[in-house]
Amino acid sequence: MNRQRWKEYLDDENLRGVLEDVAAQLEWAWNLDMEHPKSYPVNTSYAFAEVAEWIRDAQRKDAKEERKRAKIPRLRSPRRFSDLFDDRALRSLYEEQYSGSYLDALKCAASAHKSAHRVFNNILKLVDAAYVIGHFGDGAQPKPRVQFLHRNLLEIADLVHLDELTHKGFGEFLDDVCPCGKPHRVEAIRKLRKRFMRRHNGNVR
Repeated sequence: MNRQRWKEYLDDENLRGVLEDVAAQLEWAWNLDMEHPKSYPVNTSYAFAEVAEWIRDAQRKDAKEERKRAKIPRLRSPRRFSDLFDDRALRSLYEEQYSGSYLDALKCAASAHKSAHRVFNNILKLVDAAYVIGHFGDGAQPKPRVQFLHRNLLEIADLVHLDELTHKGFGEFLDDVCPCGKPHRVEAIRKLRKRFMRRHNGNVR
């Protein structure tokens, strides 16, 4: 198998170096999380966040560019129910539990479609988890029910434009970096990427 295809696609040596280190980082984190397979994979989630930050650092034109410090939001008393949880956490939770996008779910819940009430209840069930996460951190998240590893690797690939590879080429990328230990078949990759693009295009980034 030609494992160099995705590497040759990247013309940035810094990005290649980052992605070559990803496999070991993810394997360590995933093995640690699998010691408690019924819990949320916190270590792998943090590893993905760290990799994304490495990529953004490598993509900066000026290596000496200083990061802008984010202002700490000032705490204020809640004025409405939605102030009790972060909608971004709710979106992330929904998309780790269901195959569709959160934005599509909101549209469906607001519609007159026969599935609107069911979808609304699906969202409502996750509000409690979003509230708990806001108070106790990511470790309180429920275990993902959808392709956690592959979905996050698609996000990483999107950052460096590996999403433009063929399904076979992208499969080689997954073979190199994904710690799931399972074969990445072309047909499964095609379906995974199709769902990702539908969700990616539907959500506001």
